[in-house]
Amino acid sequence: MDHAHGITNASSFAKSNVGKSVFMLNVRSIARPRVHLVKNHAYVCGEDCSIQICPRCAPDIQDCVVDVILQRTLQDIAEEEESLDELLITLPKCRHVFTVETLDGICEMTDYYTKNQNGGWADLRTPVSETAFGERKKPPVCPTCRSAITSPRYGRVFKSADLDILERNVISRMSTQLGDIREKMTKISKSDLEKKLAATASVIRAEDVTAAEVRGVRKGRMKVQRRYLAEKTETPLPVTTLDPGNRDLFLVSPNVGDAWSRTVKPLTQLYGHAIKVATMRPAHTKAWEASWSYLVEEELKSTVADPARAPRNLNQFAMQMARRKVGQPQPRADKRFVVEAFWVTIQVRFILVHLACSWLTSAGKNKDYGSMQLKMWALFTTVLLEGCRRDANIAYKVAEASETRRQMTVSQLLLMRLDFELHQLDYRLAQESGTIRECRQDLAGKTSAGVLKVDQDIQRIVDEHKRILPQDMKDWLHQNFIDTAHSIQQEWQKLDRSIRQATFYEPVSLDEKMDVVKALNFSE
Repeated sequence: MDHAHGITNASSFAKSNVGKSVFMLNVRSIARPRVHLVKNHAYVCGEDCSIQICPRCAPDIQDCVVDVILQRTLQDIAEEEESLDELLITLPKCRHVFTVETLDGICEMTDYYTKNQNGGWADLRTPVSETAFGERKKPPVCPTCRSAITSPRYGRVFKSADLDILERNVISRMSTQLGDIREKMTKISKSDLEKKLAATASVIRAEDVTAAEVRGVRKGRMKVQRRYLAEKTETPLPVTTLDPGNRDLFLVSPNVGDAWSRTVKPLTQLYGHAIKVATMRPAHTKAWEASWSYLVEEELKSTVADPARAPRNLNQFAMQMARRKVGQPQPRADKRFVVEAFWVTIQVRFILVHLACSWLTSAGKNKDYGSMQLKMWALFTTVLLEGCRRDANIAYKVAEASETRRQMTVSQLLLMRLDFELHQLDYRLAQESGTIRECRQDLAGKTSAGVLKVDQDIQRIVDEHKRILPQDMKDWLHQNFIDTAHSIQQEWQKLDRSIRQATFYEPVSLDEKMDVVKALNFSE
């Protein structure tokens, strides 16, 4: 996220909500709890005084255990002492009473704060969401009745647990939605769509356009494409880029665009659903970003006010300090599904590209389909693939920012496939247009460069992956990257031989070898 933009938009929200969204407890307030006297008894500052229990004024609960560690009861408490094992806190939810030392242990405060050499609390610690046994942490509860512990002293603890529950809800919701999309994709017959489109393309009459109009559309298309590529939002290209009737990008005959759109509507609808998943922003993620942005702004202000202590890289320092002061790790569970949603949109477009090529072949045999219209259709097919490359790059960047190495590797595999698909399309268009002889030398040079690049990419990506996840070399990396990458490499080599020797090239579909819409195990 662009921090300057985020700071501007989120500052006012954060000022009123930072305490609600992400609880930031100053470590000094727990290091040595301040106490105040109420009816001659010491209480922890910040707790609700109206519910705190005085040991002398509560004869009915004198035998209740308040120190779980030593099994001491309320009557054993030395009320004149102000140490952690003598101070009491009454829990707001259930009104049971325990010593601060007991509750600190139950809430596992050492997971949220570090200690100094003297045993006192020293600083904030980024909490973990799992136990040592790999289980999800649960909100802390009263040892007597299992009610939630919501005392202000433990605000950072129970709010961290609440955020973790929200993350799990997000995971469940996004996973379900993507699962529905995948299931619907499996029910769409690509061969049936291909037959229907080929039959339509072979007989439809397309309104021809002039060469000047085509040049004008090319310029307009490049302008629109640059605008899309310049956007830094984590959003796939809009569904309008899948419409050949989009006059901002193409000049396809209206009846052709309508016939195409009606036939592929099931695919474009799934594309739209995947975009909704990719753009889903959970409320707690927005809250974290708002809090972080506000703290960055405050850190910048304080540093500018005292130039003598300003660090060399002010912006980086401010962002690091803000992340530390937020006190909670950035929510990232949704990012995994954002990446997967990008993959689904790319998979849909791979199918559309296959269908568009089939349309082009059939339309080329139709005498009522003008040559300029064929060029516009070729342009539409190219834009589909270029949009895939743009979104595969974004998916990789999202995965990289989330430090999900497996998703980074699969996204890089998609980019490798897209390099090949784009070059293969250039070769096919040269064949369809009858210009293969004139283009052969240029295509051969680009193919040789592609063969060399794919070999280098495979080695680089494998090295990068095994540095982070060396255990993946045994199975995962072969199943999800190496085997398919070698298939792409072989296709480059086949195409290279075909171009240089002027022999027939039969393309092989990579869909079965690389079905990224299947549920993969990305636990790292």
